[in-house]
Amino acid sequence: MWVEIFKRYIALFLLGFVIKLLDDEVDQDENLRKLPRSQMLREVQFFKLPYCLLFLSIAMMLDTPYSFALFSSAYITGMFHVSTQRLPFKLKSYQEIVIVFLINILLVPIGVFFNCLFLIVIIQFLDDLMDMNYDFTYGYFNYANRFGKGEVILVILIFLVASIMLSWVNTLIILPTGIFINYLYSWL
Repeated sequence: MWVEIFKRYIALFLLGFVIKLLDDEVDQDENLRKLPRSQMLREVQFFKLPYCLLFLSIAMMLDTPYSFALFSSAYITGMFHVSTQRLPFKLKSYQEIVIVFLINILLVPIGVFFNCLFLIVIIQFLDDLMDMNYDFTYGYFNYANRFGKGEVILVILIFLVASIMLSWVNTLIILPTGIFINYLYSWL
């Protein structure tokens, strides 16, 4: 059991950095224009594609169902606010979301997928609550600015209860790790 938990932590740590690096790339975040304080993070950002592929591969080897479900949940959450945008495969974002959702339903245990989806939404909403003023000032999409702070907090609480009901152990592993990675990435 402890080996599985350790493997999940390592997979989550690697996956968290993959998600953050790819999120910055897709969003073309303004923070990329100023160089990070850390020399290592500057070098990682320069070679982000090979590192993302390597980290994702290792995470998938360590904990396949959770790594896949978390990564695809991050994809779904990230594409949700631009649901009518046409993507490179000539599908609209909502169509790709449906395809990724169905792949998860077919390949991942349903409880694992929904636990991961709820946790990724919670992490995204917490991040949006923290970045409300910054995103509003610079015109970035933010769920808290779009729907309201109270509504976002209510969804966080509902998804937190649902996530705990699905797997309290994985909620206690994934949620703090996701928040820590978010903090660590912003600190570097």
